[in-house]
Amino acid sequence: MRPLMSLLEIDGLSTHFATADGLVRAVDDVSLRVEPGQTVCVVGESGCGKSVTARSILRLIDPPGRIVAGRIRYQSAGAAVDLAALDPTGAEMRRIRGKEIGMVFQEPMAALSPVHTIGRQLTETLLLHERLGKREARERAIDELRSVGIPQPEQRIDAYSFQLSGGMRQRAMIAMALACRPQLLIADEPTTALDVTTQAQILDLLRSLQEDRGMAMLFITHDLGVVAELADRVAVMYLGTVVEECDVDSLFHDPRHPYTRALLRAVPRIERRVRRRLPTIRGQVPHPQQRPTGCPYRTRCDHAVPNLCDQQPPPPVNTGDREVRCVHYPTADSIRDGHEEPAHAG
Repeated sequence: MRPLMSLLEIDGLSTHFATADGLVRAVDDVSLRVEPGQTVCVVGESGCGKSVTARSILRLIDPPGRIVAGRIRYQSAGAAVDLAALDPTGAEMRRIRGKEIGMVFQEPMAALSPVHTIGRQLTETLLLHERLGKREARERAIDELRSVGIPQPEQRIDAYSFQLSGGMRQRAMIAMALACRPQLLIADEPTTALDVTTQAQILDLLRSLQEDRGMAMLFITHDLGVVAELADRVAVMYLGTVVEECDVDSLFHDPRHPYTRALLRAVPRIERRVRRRLPTIRGQVPHPQQRPTGCPYRTRCDHAVPNLCDQQPPPPVNTGDREVRCVHYPTADSIRDGHEEPAHAG
């Protein structure tokens, strides 16, 4: 396999679920890359495939889900490894998962064991991946809890998850994910269930730890405020597909795809005109089993072209620093210029 410049390079990833009610294309032809030390945010409404994409990277997809196409190329110890080709329960995948790639899950109460102490769960990770004795692992675990801002870590290490607040549980999850100093951290909406003040503290903590340790981060969120604060690059997902990918400044100041523009219009703003109605995106994300033909966004798009957008999904068009999937941007020049080209059927 060819050597990589990127730390993580996802190429044409598709993860499907063959259910009794039909096929669910949760992730459909997704391509992404993460450079060393970079933060890439994946944003979109609920049900767009963000979490399934993250779990696919670490091969944490439960049956009947499976990766049906694509490659997940990861730089492991200087060599490129295709994670999609590894056995999810094999030794190589288990070595990478937790040690080289860490993950912070959305809901710590569901991710943490209620019958084992925080210290037991944290030292288990260290004993599995590091050459440490039990005493060394416990001391290292206390240091990790201290590094994520948990007060009195010598006492909290023996606490159970239900004895901690939501913010402390999330900090404990971050400590577990980072205990083995991974190159890449995947954070799946880690602030969703927290109050605004605690959210800000967790974001500040992640940014500080990233700077101190030089790790890359793939951050999944539906909050564009979080994207503006953290991201270097942004991938906008809709119904399992990346519809636009670019640097964070371009996303906010010069968006291309109609879905990206609709998301940005729906962000509340502090203005003097207090009686202005907040713009919304009409309709809702279709169920994956009722996926529209052609462009997946066409049923909610104000720019959809009859007899064109409903025929074939638009192919991705790449300029080198931005990728867009839309019939109104059929060429790299049209994306660079920012002018929608009139699209006509047949």
